[in-house]
Amino acid sequence: MTAPWKEAEDQNIIQTLKKTKRKSLIRSILISVTVSVLVLIAVFIGAAQLVDRMSSKALFSEEQYMRISSPNEYGSGYKDNRGFLSGVLEMQTYKIIGDVPIPWKNRWLNYNAWWFPFTTGAYGGTGNLTVEDPRMKQEEYEYYRGYNSYNGQREMAFYVPGVDYNGKILNDLSELNQMNGDKRVELAVSLDKDYSFEEAKNLLPAGVKPVWYWVDTYDDREGFQFKPYPNENDPANKNYPLPMSANFGVYGFGIRPDWDQASPEDFIGSVTIGLDKKDKYHGEYQRIYNYLRKDKAAPGAGDVRILGVVVTGTADGLKSLQGKAYVRAAVLGAVANKY
Repeated sequence: MTAPWKEAEDQNIIQTLKKTKRKSLIRSILISVTVSVLVLIAVFIGAAQLVDRMSSKALFSEEQYMRISSPNEYGSGYKDNRGFLSGVLEMQTYKIIGDVPIPWKNRWLNYNAWWFPFTTGAYGGTGNLTVEDPRMKQEEYEYYRGYNSYNGQREMAFYVPGVDYNGKILNDLSELNQMNGDKRVELAVSLDKDYSFEEAKNLLPAGVKPVWYWVDTYDDREGFQFKPYPNENDPANKNYPLPMSANFGVYGFGIRPDWDQASPEDFIGSVTIGLDKKDKYHGEYQRIYNYLRKDKAAPGAGDVRILGVVVTGTADGLKSLQGKAYVRAAVLGAVANKY
């Protein structure tokens, strides 16, 4: 009678052990799944917060840089396409020509955690439209007038005082005579020399509205190729410098849609803020800051020298600039109808 009872007890023990193992396995699986889900939730929450901070930082960086690098151009909104630890910002901008707003550009900006190899972004780029100007061709200009690739409007150009452009300097003031006098016009006026802010402001006739002041930030005249240099294909001739584009190489300050005052302190303040943020433009902020301050601890308003002015007004109103000795160049930008 003993043996069968022992076999039954052994079977019970085996069954009990199997149930215990099964419960332990199920418990382990449930714990592992729960922990994994919680970890994933924590990772995605952390990633979302990190992307939010990166997006805010990238947007602030671009808006701050626009303040000094985009003549008469303002942000009108943005879209933020976010991925895992990366994203892409699409910023829309516009200009105000007289009292008329004009959509201007879409700016694309990729951002991601520096250690994350995969990005959600937009790739490619745009440039100015190239259109041959009959007058420039006839006068044998070595470059083309730039046009905005989003709306076909003219892009402004800037000529540095003292730089030899081989006589190829645009002056569009005569074209104002061919326009309806009520046209709203944007004009980049390059001056004959550098001026203080007050001097530059007082040069302009009544009815000519300055909206942006171009600042001398050119610390390395050789590096910017401001002197003629040999033509590799034709040693007998030289290549001459090209004017600075509104899209690259010009810095300054101006009024805003909600504030019609501008001062050199605005420019210094923007550069200082950018310098403190240590973003991707830090090197440029540092270069400009050092150039302005020279051997002083910090730059002052008197260190900001004006090379040109972007003005807006009616075609008739801007005619008052014709014949002014201080106007070295005057290049049309955007033109708009009043209605």
